[in-house]
Amino acid sequence: MPLFFRLLFLANFLVTVALAVQQAVTVKGIVNCRGQKQPGTFVQLYDEDSIFDSDDLLGSVIADHRGVFCVKGNTEEFTTIEPYIFIEHNCGYEGLNEKRVFTRIVPIEYITEGPKAKHVYHMGDIELLTADAPVQKYDKRIYVETNIDERIRQCIPIYVQYKRYYEKTVFETKTHETVLPTDEEPVEIEEPVVEPTEGEQEVVTSSTEEVQETEAPVVHHEMSDEEKRLEEERLRLEEEQQRLDEIRRLEEESLRLEEIRRIEEEKKRIEEIRRQEEEQQRIELERREEERRLEAERRAAEEKKREEEAKLQEQRRKEQEEEHKRRMDEYHRREQERQEALKRREEEIKRREEEEKIRISTSSSEKVEKKDPCVHYPVLTHIQSISRSIEARHEYVEDPCLKR
Repeated sequence: MPLFFRLLFLANFLVTVALAVQQAVTVKGIVNCRGQKQPGTFVQLYDEDSIFDSDDLLGSVIADHRGVFCVKGNTEEFTTIEPYIFIEHNCGYEGLNEKRVFTRIVPIEYITEGPKAKHVYHMGDIELLTADAPVQKYDKRIYVETNIDERIRQCIPIYVQYKRYYEKTVFETKTHETVLPTDEEPVEIEEPVVEPTEGEQEVVTSSTEEVQETEAPVVHHEMSDEEKRLEEERLRLEEEQQRLDEIRRLEEESLRLEEIRRIEEEKKRIEEIRRQEEEQQRIELERREEERRLEAERRAAEEKKREEEAKLQEQRRKEQEEEHKRRMDEYHRREQERQEALKRREEEIKRREEEEKIRISTSSSEKVEKKDPCVHYPVLTHIQSISRSIEARHEYVEDPCLKR
């Protein structure tokens, strides 16, 4: 029986693995707390499983210096995965040693089949502070460690501003007020006087007489205590005056040093301004000199270019004149040759006409046989017909022998 369950479980596992589909998701967002970016926040991406199985961690990332994070993850599941963002924080619980959790489910349309997501789910600004958080306002203070001299320089102006308050501190009690004496306005402390009633007056007078009798020999001792107290008060006042003088001296010294420092800074600033102006003037002069040099070079280059163009134009003009002269000579030579050829042709035509006339005249004198009437009229070739005159051509055309 146990073997059967094992085989069934193995078959179910194999079917699940065979039908499992790889799915991926990508989430992007910005972590905020009270509207302030939270760099370094640890963001996790989980896949929610059934109650019998723990959630699977798909990916985790730490937000950058801008509070921006981009977490990616993929897994193989038989059904569609249910991813969600998990952020553990203490926003709103600063100083309480407590943690809270921020979660948000990723929509199903951003889940893609395959090892890499095709769409990114942008959550935008994520505010971790909730309305029920106990600490709604929290100012993070930064303490800077300073030395004793710096703290004294910082406290002197405050002491000078609240000097009268420091020297005249009033302590209020239920019965009377005690004001500390100062060097400007010495204050005498008066003891409270209690007036006796009529029934107690006799007791008070008798008691005062007894006290006077008993305290008579101790007057000198009380006077010495009073003198000591006055002497101590005087010494205390002198020490207080010395302390105030020292504070005034330190204040004056700090003011003097501050004035010297301010004067030196002003001198440095003026010197820096003068140096900057001189540097700007030098740069401006160099720029103008460079512009003048470039302008001179440009003008020289343009002048040289114009001279070269003028030379080229002059050379082209000479070449054109030579070409025109050569063409005119060639034209005159050809015209002369044509005239000579025409003359030779006219002479040749005249010569042929004379020869033809002579031949015709000689041929007309010969006797023509009666058997062949066309013997007297010889057949002319095409070349011979060209050189004949119009009269002779009409004569041969009208000749009946040519109709053969």
